[in-house]
Amino acid sequence: MPQHPDTGIRVSGVSKAYGAKRVLDDVSFDIPSGTVTGLLGPNGSGKSTAMRAMLGLTIADAGSTTFDGILFRDLAQPGRTVGALLDPGAHHPGRSVEDTLATAAILTGSPRERVGELIATLGLASAARRRFGALSLGMKQRVALAVALVGRPRHLILDEPMNGLDIETGDWLRSTLVHHAHTTGGCVLVSTHLLQELQTFADRIVVLSEGAIRYSGEVGDLTAEKNATAIAVDPDLLRRALTTRGIPFSVRPEDGRFSVGIDPRSLSEICIADSIVLDELAEDRESISDLYRRLTRGQYRVEGDVFDPR
Repeated sequence: MPQHPDTGIRVSGVSKAYGAKRVLDDVSFDIPSGTVTGLLGPNGSGKSTAMRAMLGLTIADAGSTTFDGILFRDLAQPGRTVGALLDPGAHHPGRSVEDTLATAAILTGSPRERVGELIATLGLASAARRRFGALSLGMKQRVALAVALVGRPRHLILDEPMNGLDIETGDWLRSTLVHHAHTTGGCVLVSTHLLQELQTFADRIVVLSEGAIRYSGEVGDLTAEKNATAIAVDPDLLRRALTTRGIPFSVRPEDGRFSVGIDPRSLSEICIADSIVLDELAEDRESISDLYRRLTRGQYRVEGDVFDPR
């Protein structure tokens, strides 16, 4: 993998407010060279604003983003350094697909042949002469991807790139993103709500909720924590032992099963020390979906009956 000085993307202390509403609150995370990073968060969590701030399209109140140690505004060839997909419908509705890509090629200093390559690769041949505004959402998404890729950029920032893609194109895109990052040393940042899918191709994950970072790290570390699940002959004894030691736990009311915030071996040692008999003891590895729900819990609160006509 090629090495570069000050490699990767670094987001440092980015904050943004609109009036009294704080959309981004001291957001900081790194995307190491050669990795695919997933940016997760509920609608309204600040994902799109964060991506726009990284590229200077939204002016942050504080903080900065560097690409291989350089601010976006100072890049000599921004289109060759960073490719972005932020709004698939943002291109001129009256231009043909071919003209849209040709314009992008000129702006990034790319050869005209690159347009034909992307039209073929992304299955745009049948739509090449059609106006962008007349395309379906899925086809617009393909064109927007092609525009992001036309300059063969080192880094990619893609907001929900899988939306509207068929299975075959989605598979191609995932494999292309992984290949790009792992072979060129570039960085890929992808926002998505498809959590289980993210596990198949992302190296790292950043969870954003209410404009703040809730988690940033490797996908493997996210699910590596091995908590214990257990059923005790005398639940009160186990509850007392855990409470005394300050160990977090919850109990499912339907079957009395304990979910305990320590690994099974540690729980077993406590039970032996306190003469607690267990009917069951197992490993309970939290899935990304479960953890995501826990990390973002509380962003949307409903007070009262939303269907109350009063």
